[in-house]
Amino acid sequence: MAAWVVCALCALVIIKPQEFIPALSGIPLVHAAFGLTLLCVALDVVWRRLKPTLAPQVVYALAFLAWAALTTALKRPAALEERGMQLATVAGIFVAVAVAAASPRGLRALAITLVGCAVLTTVVAIVQAFQPHGCMIAAPDDWEGKGELEPDGRPCETNLDCRIEAPVPDGNYRCERPGPLGTSTIDGRVRYRGSLADPNELSLMAGMSIPLAIALAERRSGPRRTRRSVRGGQAPSAGAPPGGAAPGPARAGGARRALALPVLLTDRLISRVAAALRALPVTAVIAAIGAMVVLSRSRSGVIVYLAVLGISFIRRSGTLGVIAACFVGPPMLLLGGRSGEEASESSGERVELLREAFELIRRTKGIGVGAGQFGDESSLGLTAHNSYLLAAAETGLLGMCLFALVLYASIKVPLSIWLGDVDVGPTARRFAPAIFVSLCGALIGIFFLSWAYKDILYMVFGASAALYGAARAEDSRVVVRVSGREVALVCGGMSLVLVLLNVLLRFLG
Repeated sequence: MAAWVVCALCALVIIKPQEFIPALSGIPLVHAAFGLTLLCVALDVVWRRLKPTLAPQVVYALAFLAWAALTTALKRPAALEERGMQLATVAGIFVAVAVAAASPRGLRALAITLVGCAVLTTVVAIVQAFQPHGCMIAAPDDWEGKGELEPDGRPCETNLDCRIEAPVPDGNYRCERPGPLGTSTIDGRVRYRGSLADPNELSLMAGMSIPLAIALAERRSGPRRTRRSVRGGQAPSAGAPPGGAAPGPARAGGARRALALPVLLTDRLISRVAAALRALPVTAVIAAIGAMVVLSRSRSGVIVYLAVLGISFIRRSGTLGVIAACFVGPPMLLLGGRSGEEASESSGERVELLREAFELIRRTKGIGVGAGQFGDESSLGLTAHNSYLLAAAETGLLGMCLFALVLYASIKVPLSIWLGDVDVGPTARRFAPAIFVSLCGALIGIFFLSWAYKDILYMVFGASAALYGAARAEDSRVVVRVSGREVALVCGGMSLVLVLLNVLLRFLG
C-alpha cells in the first residue's frame, strides 16, 4: 500500500497537475500525499510488509542536505526559510521512496511511475512541436521566456509580429508553439512545465527512465532452483512422472502423442517472435524519447540518451549491442543539439559560469555561499550548470564531498547486487542493472545541469536505497558499506576534478 502512495507522491511532484487543473490549484496535494505515505509506511511496518533498512547513501544524502541548510543559515539567514523548506521537501521525498518502495512490488510500482511520467511528458513535448506558432506573453521580468507563457490567441511567425497591435503595449511577448497541459516551447525547443520547463532537464529525466522501461519489458525469470538428488544419484528420465517412477503402459486407444510442429515452426522461433512482440512497447518508448530529445535540441540530452542506450545494448547483446549503438549514435549526434551562433553563445555562457563558481569557492574560502544562492551571486543571474561545481560553490568543499559520496553509494548498491554473489529474487535481479545504468546517465547529465538538490535525482537515489532494502529482505548476506578508504578516494577524486577543470578554464583563457 505504501509503495503506490509514494508513487502517487512522485507523480504529483513531476507532473504537477495542480498547475494546469484549476480545481486542484491551492490544494496541498504534495503535503497530503507525503503525510499519507508516512501513515501507510507505519502500517506496512506494523503488519510486517516492510522491514526498514538503512542503505549507505541515506546517511550521506541527509548529511549533505543538512549541511546545505546550515551553510545557508550562516551565509544567507534571510533565505533560510525558503531554501530550508525546499531542502526538507527533497529529503522527505528521498526518505519516503527509500522506505516505502523497499519491496519487489514497490520497485515495480516506482519504475512504472517514473516511466509513465517520462512517457507523458515526452508525448506532451512531441505534440507541442507540431502546433502552429502563437503569440504568448511572459512575466514582465522573464525576458528569456523560461517561465510559464500565456497565449493570447494571435498567430505569429516572429516575436515582432506579437508586438503589432498587442493587447498589452509593453508586454513581454514571444512567438512560441503552445502545447497540451498549458505548456509551450522556448526558442522553438520543446519542454514541459514546472521543474521540467528546461528542455535539458526534460531530456535528462526521460533518458534516465529508459533503463527502467527496459527492465519492465524483460521477461520475468523464475526463482533460482537447486538440483535435488534422487535415488541412486541419477535424475529422473524425461517423461517420468514426479517421484521418479517409470511411466506405465499406455492404455489401448487412449495414448496421446505429442503434437508435432512443422519443421520451420520450432519452439526457439516461437520464443523469439514472442520476445520481439514483448519488446514493441519499450521500443516505441525509446524511439519517442529519442525524438523528443532531438526536438528539445539538448546536447546534454543526446549524450545521456546515447550513454544509457549504449550501456543497455552492450549489457544485453554484447558485440551486437555495440553494432546497434553505432547505428543509433550518428543520427542522434547529427540531428540533436544546437549549432551555430546559438550553440557558441551557450557554450561561452557555461564557461563563464564555471569561472564564477571557482571565484565563489575562493572568495568563501571553501565554505560556500548557501544553497540556491549562486544565481544571486552570478553576474549572469544563472546557476552553475554543473552540479558538482554548484555543490562546491554553494555548500563548500565539504558539501561537494558529501554530494559525491551520495552518488558513489547510490551507484555501488545496484552494482553490488547485480554482480555480487547473492541470492535475490527476479525483481531485484532485473532492476539492479537498470538502476545502475539510470544513475550512470544521471552522473553524466548533471555535469551539464544544476541538479544538486533536484527532486527527480533524489527519487532515483531513493530507488537505489529501496533496491537495497528489497534485496536485503530476500538475502541477509546483502551488505553494502562505504569504507574509509573509499571515502578518501571519492573526496580525492572530486578534488582532482576541480583541479583539472580549473586548469582547463585557465587554458581556455
